[in-house]
Amino acid sequence: MKSKNIKIFLLIIMILLCSTSFAYFGARPMGMGGAFTAIADDANAAHWNPAGFALNPGVDITGSTLLTNRNDVMGDNFASIKLCYEANMSSPFEWIFGIGAISALAVDTAQYLGEQGILKKNWGRNVQKSSREESMAEQVKEYGDNATESINPIKTREKKVDDNTSRKSIFGPIQNLTINFNSSRRSYWDHPYSKDGYEPYNKAQFALGLTYLHDNNPNLDENRNWYTLSLASGWEERIAVGGNINAYDLQIISNGIKGFGAGIDVGVIAKPLQNFSLGLVAKEILTTDINWQNGAQTRYEMTVNLGAAINPIDELTISFDGHNIFSQNNKNMTKHYGIEFRPIRGLALRAGLCDNSKTAGASIGIYNFVIDYAYLGGEFNKTQIIGVTYKI
Repeated sequence: MKSKNIKIFLLIIMILLCSTSFAYFGARPMGMGGAFTAIADDANAAHWNPAGFALNPGVDITGSTLLTNRNDVMGDNFASIKLCYEANMSSPFEWIFGIGAISALAVDTAQYLGEQGILKKNWGRNVQKSSREESMAEQVKEYGDNATESINPIKTREKKVDDNTSRKSIFGPIQNLTINFNSSRRSYWDHPYSKDGYEPYNKAQFALGLTYLHDNNPNLDENRNWYTLSLASGWEERIAVGGNINAYDLQIISNGIKGFGAGIDVGVIAKPLQNFSLGLVAKEILTTDINWQNGAQTRYEMTVNLGAAINPIDELTISFDGHNIFSQNNKNMTKHYGIEFRPIRGLALRAGLCDNSKTAGASIGIYNFVIDYAYLGGEFNKTQIIGVTYKI
């Protein structure tokens, strides 16, 4: 059994490394035209809505790659690990206490990154702005190519004197927690809980996600590596909240100048009805400064996405998204529409409209594997994406 698991793990690694890279958007979301903010119930959640890590508890290893026709819009690499478990709780108040503990950890982490000069502490600095999907190469090159006289982009501060005090929990211990993980839990194409003998009532979900995004784009003269740590939690899978801590390692291809920065995303998914969900995500909520070795400073501006999804029948999901709903970065809001049809267990068919570009896709499940495919037309230049997920 151990040998079999090692072989499966090596197979996934080979798939993830066999071509130029993974599409950071993900095959399943892009097959639905990018209308994924209110769904995000798999390991693609880091890019679309981190709250989704707390939906569909389980352990997933996911990656996707461009098959053909690389373009300037799509990124290259995507790989993610999702770890989501459940805890029996007697009331939602205990879940709120758990959220408080996670929030305290997140605040401590953000405070530490801020003290190291990695994470920005406030809004509104007067630097050149970009959305996270745009290249900063031209802005950096305009500043100058003084890579030999580089400035360390990571600022340092004097350490504070330890006063031998530490934060104490105001919530107290959470009693009677039991972990309930079932590896045979449903995937997104399966029937509702009532049909497979499982009910999520009085259960809280806690999730961790680790995601790597890579985009080596010669046309935009920028090589990007993004590393994301995600934390999320939900109650009865009716409400979920989550956040990303993103670290950026960027490089201008033509001159080798590197830039570094870190930012935060937050998201929420709510299901006021069993067959209807709403999603909201704010990316780069503090607006993220990127500090370059030649002294240039650029910024990822905050963007806000809103989505809704409805299941008129168990086998069908229809979703709608508005990205950049406040038209920030001098860019108009884009509209996204998607549909996912699951005629039988283990098969999903998709179609979508990403602004003005048509998309389509499909998934098939084979034992513990889910294989995703997407075809992107319009501005995506007939790009094809394939992805694979291994459910442990």
